[in-house]
Amino acid sequence: MQDSPSKRVGLLISNLGTPNSPHVSDVRNYLRQFLNDPYVFDAPWIIRYPFVNGIILPNRPKKSADAYQKIWTKEGSPLLVHTKKLNEKLKQKLSIPVEFGMRYGSPSIQDAIEKLVHQAVNHIIFLPLYPQYSYSASETAIHEFEKYLKIYNGRITGNSIEYFHQNPEFISAVSEKIKAAADTFQPDAILLSYHGIPEKQLNKTKNKTNYREQCFETTKLIQENLGYPADKMITSFQSRLGPVQWIKPYTDSILKQLPNQGHKRILAVSPSFTADCLETLEEIQMRYGEDFLAAGGEEFRYVPCVNSSDAFVEAIQKIYMPNG
Repeated sequence: MQDSPSKRVGLLISNLGTPNSPHVSDVRNYLRQFLNDPYVFDAPWIIRYPFVNGIILPNRPKKSADAYQKIWTKEGSPLLVHTKKLNEKLKQKLSIPVEFGMRYGSPSIQDAIEKLVHQAVNHIIFLPLYPQYSYSASETAIHEFEKYLKIYNGRITGNSIEYFHQNPEFISAVSEKIKAAADTFQPDAILLSYHGIPEKQLNKTKNKTNYREQCFETTKLIQENLGYPADKMITSFQSRLGPVQWIKPYTDSILKQLPNQGHKRILAVSPSFTADCLETLEEIQMRYGEDFLAAGGEEFRYVPCVNSSDAFVEAIQKIYMPNG
C-alpha cells in the first residue's frame, strides 16, 4: 500500500469486549449491550427484547460473573489485557498510528476512531481480531465502525478487513504455539475448538464461503503447516446458547467421546480466538478439561491464543498491508 501525501493511514484493531469488573452489576451491563445486539441475537425486536431483558438478564449475570471471577487477573480481564499488550506492540512495530476499540464495553470503537482522528489520520484500516468471518462477531463490528465513520461526512474514509483465517503468517503464529506444546506433551490428538454460531447465520455472509467452511480450512492449513496426521486433528464448535440449532460437531460432546476412542491425552486450541478470554480459559481450559477427565481422559492441556506474540504482530503487519 502506497500512501499519497494527503493520505494519513491508521490501523484500528477491535475485539469483542469485556465487563469493567467481574461483579454482577458490571457483567449485567455488559450482557445487556451484547445480547441486545441484533447481529448477535438476530430475532425481531419484539421477541429479542423481552427474552433478553425478561429471561436472560435476571438470571445469567450471576453465573457469568462467577465464571469471570475465575479468570480475572490483577491487571484485569485477560481479553482486555492481551488486546492492550498487542496494541502497544503494534505501536512500536508499525510506522502508522494504531489504536484499539471494543465492540461492547470500553474503550469503544468510537473512542478509538476519535484517537486516530486526533493524530491527523484520515483513512482508517479496521481489523476485527476474528480470523473467520461471522455475522455475529465480524459483521457487527464492521457495522459499528462504518456507523461512526459517517459522523465525519466523508472527511475520514476507511476499509475493513473481513477475515484472515487463511493468512500464512497467522497460520504460522497459531502453529508455533501448538508445536511448542505438542513437542513436550505428545498428545493422542489435537482438538481445534472454534466458537460456534447458530446454523441460520451461516448464510448471512458477504463472502463466497461461510464461517464453518473457513474454520475447517483453518484446521487444514494448520495441519499442513505442522505436518501432523489429518486424522489426529479434530474440529469442533463451542459456546452454544439457547434452544436453536448451532453448527456441529459440539466440543463438549466430542470431548466426552474421545477417551473411548483411545484418545486419552488431548491438546486443545481455539483458532477462532486471537486473545484468551472467558471462552478459552473458563470454558475450554477449565470446564471442558474437567469434562474430558471425568469421561476417562488422562491429561488435557490447553494451548494459549496468539495473544500479543511477536509472530502475531508480524502477521497483522502482513494482514493489513499484504504487499508492504
